[in-house]
Amino acid sequence: MFDKYTGSFYYINMYRILIISVAVSLLSGCSAKKDVPAPAPPISKEATVISGPLPDKALPRAVLYKTNGDYSDHVFVNVGPDSRLVSYPAPTDVSAASSALPVGSGWLLDRRGGIGEDSRFLKWTYAEYAALPSAPSPSEIIASIIPDARVTDIRVLPISASEAISDPALVSKALE
Repeated sequence: MFDKYTGSFYYINMYRILIISVAVSLLSGCSAKKDVPAPAPPISKEATVISGPLPDKALPRAVLYKTNGDYSDHVFVNVGPDSRLVSYPAPTDVSAASSALPVGSGWLLDRRGGIGEDSRFLKWTYAEYAALPSAPSPSEIIASIIPDARVTDIRVLPISASEAISDPALVSKALE
């Protein structure tokens, strides 16, 4: 039908646009045959036993740290440079055994993992935090940070955390 206001064939142009858009849609959906990867082999039901020591790179390194007070039994959280909360554990992630292990000369061995320069200590001990029925909200955690409690020195040792826990002499030797 001729549109007397625009001077064009409105219905014919709309029909052409519809046909072209359908054709473009259909053609864009076509593609070459994709290579389908072969299915993974079935998982063996027999356990594979690995014997001997694990490679050094597979084990987390022992991290020793010092603080400006006695916070070895206090849960730590990590904050960013802007003092915003970066990470914190769930109460089910910690226990009384998560507390730092004193190794002498004011050094503490991080048994939980994740301690760093931006770590802050909470008012809760590990036992108190583990007993919480649910994780505190981020605002509750920020409010429970002990003011001015800081990590003052940190060292990553060339031995694994499990070696450091089982052999304090290795820790003393590594600190020399």
